[in-house]
Amino acid sequence: MNHPKNFRDRFRDGDSLGGFQLTSMSPHWPKFLKGKIDFIFIDCEHHCFSRDQVAWLCTAYRAAGIAPVVRILEPRAALVRAAIDDGAEAVVVPYVESVDQVREIAAAAKLRPIQGERAASAMRGNPLDHEMQVVSDRHCGDVGLILQIESETAVDRCTDLIEVHGVDGVLVGPFDLTATLGCLNDHSNPIFIQLAKKVAHECRSAGLGAGIYFAESPEKERKAGEWGYNLLVHGCDWSLIGEALSLRQPSGSR
Repeated sequence: MNHPKNFRDRFRDGDSLGGFQLTSMSPHWPKFLKGKIDFIFIDCEHHCFSRDQVAWLCTAYRAAGIAPVVRILEPRAALVRAAIDDGAEAVVVPYVESVDQVREIAAAAKLRPIQGERAASAMRGNPLDHEMQVVSDRHCGDVGLILQIESETAVDRCTDLIEVHGVDGVLVGPFDLTATLGCLNDHSNPIFIQLAKKVAHECRSAGLGAGIYFAESPEKERKAGEWGYNLLVHGCDWSLIGEALSLRQPSGSR
């Protein structure tokens, strides 16, 4: 879809964004989905995409006007840089819990090609000189950095995590978060609801985007919107197809 703003700015500005998780390499998806979703969620944490496959997917979906959002395997700077080099418009970093982790991945996302101690120093508040900053800005482009909040610890530290320069918002993982709360997959649990609302409020108050992976029902997505979330992952391709087929299945058929 053609928009005057890039994906990162739309996310930070609170625009409503919808997409789903991808497990398929079909070349037909991009043209079919053009104009129907805002982003595609390319998951390298739980699915076995290779780098050349990620690069192919990013190129194909960009060409269709759909933002490729890549979730990397773990919070590691080299994986952030690889995802960006492969064409990601935004990188989702799973299970982030510490400010040191965020500084490292933010440097990788927002200070390329500067690395090592100079990048670490910049993240501690010692700015790059003008020439370095110009080079970095040219290399980083408009890439978005999204932290995945998946534990009670991360929620407790959310304010500090999102204050790190370069962070554009968060994506809450309800399955893992409810696991740490002892109420696995119970999204009606009052404690889960309280923490989910807290994260959305803190992000939106800071001018950052707030996303949540809330599949399974439009009602849950409606509630997420009421809580302040502006980015929704609606599920993944195989689960959405399964849901569609179950709705079409005649009563009593096997």
